[in-house]
Order: sequence, then C-alpha cells, then structure tokens
Amino acid sequence: MAERDPSPGDARASGKERLIQATESLLRSRPFEEVTVEEITKEAKLSRPAFYYHFAGGKEQLRATLVERGLLRERPAPDTRELILEAALRAFARSGISATTLEEIAAEAGVSRGTLCWHFHSKEELLAAVIRHYSPHGTLQSAIAEIVRQAEAGQIDDHTAVYRIVAAFHDALMATPQGDLLRLAMLLIHSHPEAAQVLASVITENRKYLINYVRTRQEQGRFRRTFAPELIVQILASVLVMRAVARSLLSQLSVKQFSREELIEQLVDLFFYGMVPCDQPERV
Repeated sequence: MAERDPSPGDARASGKERLIQATESLLRSRPFEEVTVEEITKEAKLSRPAFYYHFAGGKEQLRATLVERGLLRERPAPDTRELILEAALRAFARSGISATTLEEIAAEAGVSRGTLCWHFHSKEELLAAVIRHYSPHGTLQSAIAEIVRQAEAGQIDDHTAVYRIVAAFHDALMATPQGDLLRLAMLLIHSHPEAAQVLASVITENRKYLINYVRTRQEQGRFRRTFAPELIVQILASVLVMRAVARSLLSQLSVKQFSREELIEQLVDLFFYGMVPCDQPERV
C-alpha cells in the first residue's frame, strides 16, 4: 500500500512535536525560565509564527503541555502581574525597549494584550514597574553582613570571608532575573538614562559592604593601605558583571571557561596575593 500524504492535522502535530522535543532538549542544560522562544524555534528549525500557531498562549501554554506530559514539574499557579513583569524583563533585556512591543511581552507571559494593559497602561509604566519590582530586598545584604560579622568576631579568617562575599555576589548576579537586569541596564544607558541610573544603583548597592570591610581591615593594619578599596571592588564587580551579562558571548569565544569555584578562587587569590611571588599561608 502506498504511503499516504500527511493530512493538515498530521502536519500540525509534527510541528508541535518538534517544538516540544526541542524544548525537552534545551531543558537538559538549563531551567525552563531561561529558555527563550527564539532558542526553541531555532532548535526545532521552525519559525516564530509557527511557535505561536501551535502555542497561542506562548511559553505558559507550552509549559502546561510539558507538565501534562510529565516532562516538567508543575509549579504553583503564578500571579498574572508577576508573570508579566518576568516576561517584560526578559523581553526588554533581549531586544531593548524600543524594539519590544506589548504584544510580544503578552505572548511571552502567556496572557492577552488586554490583560497586560489592564495591569500596565503603557510600556513606560511597565518599565518603571520592572525597575521597582527588581530592586534589592535585602537578602544579599543580610548574607554579606553576617559574613562580615563572623570575620570581625574571629570565627572565620579574611580569606574565607572574602571568598564567601565574592561567591555571594557571583551567585546573585548569575541568578536569571539579575542577569537580565544587568543586560537591561546596558540597553537603557542611552535611551533611558534615568532608568539606567536607577538600575545601576540597584545592581551596585551591595558593593559598599565589601568596600567598608576592606577599609576597616586597612585601618586595623590587616590589609595594605596602598590600594583604594573602591578600585579593588570595582575590578571584582566588573569581572562578575561581565560574566553575567556576556555569558552567551563568552561561551562562543576561544578562551578558557572557568567554573564558578575556579573563578571565585582566582579572583580572591589575585585580591590577596597579586602577581608577584610571595609567601602564602598554606590552605587548610
């Protein structure tokens, strides 16, 4: 019997299955929240319109399908406003403010444009809400304050304290929302300088804790007084920010890719010992 031509229904199923299989493949390397529609369509070798043909509700409809098939764990019912803010941050960071439409954000969030506009009346209002929503809530500040307290009480040595502080900064910046926040700040520098300034202050707020820690140790004679704490912290922050902002670009370059532990250890060693050979205390 001759093989029949696929019906339109078969073609739709084929495209949908390819999108699901592509997503499943991408999920092996990172969480669903970090996978973009563009990556899914590229992996499936389909167009963006094809994605929304099969999943008119955007990524949230795709998520529901994956959950239904047992390919993704179900999460608690999300707050619609929260979904929109998360989608807006991803879209703004990916494409910039001017190039991103409310329709794209709504599709990313899995809601209608009307629903989005009920919560946020304009793109500018949504941008302002994103900046307010992702302002620091003190978690990183509390962690760093506790590390400093332990160091000042003699419970941990300075090397351990600085390692833990740098690790806390690294993990905070590499978290998905903060990484998107950094990229958004870069895009806003020329188009929305006031918003960029607000975001920059959000991102750099916690550096003062490390600066004050270094300055205190200098006053106590524990650290050399010949360097500026602000410059040292700026160097550390710049490396971590670049890692968070340009992670995709760095993976394409022919340079050594350091693991989290390797990067932090290298930065802390450079902070403590520089490049000139010197006596170093043996590590426990």
